[in-house]
Amino acid sequence: MPNEGRVHVDDPAVVARLRKLAEEREALGTKVFEAGVAIDGFTHAGTAFNEMHIPEHKCFVLGQLLGKSGIVKSIEITYAPDYDTQTTENASDLRIMSNSLHNFAGVAERVLKMSHDERVVTWNLDCAGQLGLPKEYIKQEGTSSFYVVIGDGKTLKVLGDIEEGYAQEIVDAIEANPNIEEVALGSGGGLVKEAMRAGEFIRQQGLETTLYNNCYSACPLVFMAGVQRSNWSPYADLGFHQIYTADGPLPIDSPAYRHIYNYLVRMDIEPSYVLQKMWSAPPQGMANVDGYSEELCNANITTWIQRGCTSKDFQDYETRQRSRQP
Repeated sequence: MPNEGRVHVDDPAVVARLRKLAEEREALGTKVFEAGVAIDGFTHAGTAFNEMHIPEHKCFVLGQLLGKSGIVKSIEITYAPDYDTQTTENASDLRIMSNSLHNFAGVAERVLKMSHDERVVTWNLDCAGQLGLPKEYIKQEGTSSFYVVIGDGKTLKVLGDIEEGYAQEIVDAIEANPNIEEVALGSGGGLVKEAMRAGEFIRQQGLETTLYNNCYSACPLVFMAGVQRSNWSPYADLGFHQIYTADGPLPIDSPAYRHIYNYLVRMDIEPSYVLQKMWSAPPQGMANVDGYSEELCNANITTWIQRGCTSKDFQDYETRQRSRQP
């Protein structure tokens, strides 16, 4: 591969500026939180605000590192804490602001630890065309997919293109790490056959799936293989479109769609919902479904959405778990 071994060196000035900004916001977050507590004594902003501004922070930091600083100015969150107004409403605002400030520091740390290629994949999935940003995608010139074990060895993060060998990479990673319980996904899509092969193995192993980034095209087929399928706030989206080859989109009566139908039935997913979504968007387009949508639970695609809905699979699972308790 012509790009194998390519090393990208970050601009030291940009990295230093981001580290300093993260440190300043971490300190300000503590100060703002303490100010809110001093007003009314409450020590929690509410779980609905735990992930405050994470998407904006992620894309702002990525944009700084990837030469997109000009277009991410519009999503930078700025702060002007009011320390004087002694009301419960202002105290709540300060605690919410504190969450955002601490989230910036955490997001910056994670993004700075990413390789350049992983940043490019993440930008293209979660930032370009999102949050009001223009669709300025970055050409992927290096590694296009990642298989990383995280979460104390219990989660396999699979990020990037679903290309030839994708399913085998997942098999190899899971077999090499027997403590894996969950596969976390993010992808712009790729080969349907690889997605379904990966999905079959994930289901055979009794593993759960979750969304780590937006999940488009063939990626939802992998996600739907989990025995439990979760989406946490801030919610990643799912996207569907028609299957295509070099000769153009496949007709609705193509055997490929029959294979997908049978796969969905085996996974206990509502096939008519998925196929209608796929058929509704041309190959160059995407039928996006908000990750918080109840449609996903109704079709049994997502079994649990944080602070949202649950599906019949989740309810059946909970019932089985309770029945096993002594």
